[in-house]
Amino acid sequence: MTSNEAGARWRISARIMGATLLVALALGGYAVFGLGFDGLRELASAIWIRLQTAPPFVYFAAVSLLTLLPVPISLFYVAAGPLYGVATSLLWIVPATIVNNLIVHAVSTSFLRPRLAVFVERRGYSIPRLETTSDQSLFIAFVRVTPGFPYFLQNLVLGLADVDRWRLVLITLPIHLAYATGFVVLGRSAFEGRFGMAAVALAVLVAASVGARIAYRRLRPARPPEQDAEER
Repeated sequence: MTSNEAGARWRISARIMGATLLVALALGGYAVFGLGFDGLRELASAIWIRLQTAPPFVYFAAVSLLTLLPVPISLFYVAAGPLYGVATSLLWIVPATIVNNLIVHAVSTSFLRPRLAVFVERRGYSIPRLETTSDQSLFIAFVRVTPGFPYFLQNLVLGLADVDRWRLVLITLPIHLAYATGFVVLGRSAFEGRFGMAAVALAVLVAASVGARIAYRRLRPARPPEQDAEER
């Protein structure tokens, strides 16, 4: 297969993924505005009952798609613990994260790019131009460890920055799994009423947060002392 043929197939895949994202957004809008609070609660209860008998593939395929939307990914991981256990959940989180990142990259570099760029820039985030692979690696790590930066926006910024998709996946996975482990264990411990396990889960989350903050400070670009003083 030539590079032109590969590029054409990738563009077709990106269009299909973009259409899937638009459908997901439309369904999400209908759920919020059409069903109302009581309807959503009943729907959530029915989905939970179904998931208790569904294979993990169904749940984590849904996670891959739903986290393309601005929803807290931690909620899915907390729920995964009591549904499937810690080990099974973490094993499935790996392919779910890979698929999610590949979809985001494809959509962000396709025909939806101009609209997504406007969406991100209106929220005060700039889209950098990264020339070297080392710059890409540092920027991916920097975005993933930035405190208070929602996962949904992280994905959009990284996709629009046009970083290499497999570099994005390889750097994202270990950082993402550190947080995912804490949330999955926390959900399982709450379901079973095991306070010792809950303490371990919280310790993992605190350690991941502290490590991310330290990494963020080291990766943050140097700025004038007076600007740092103003932020403090």
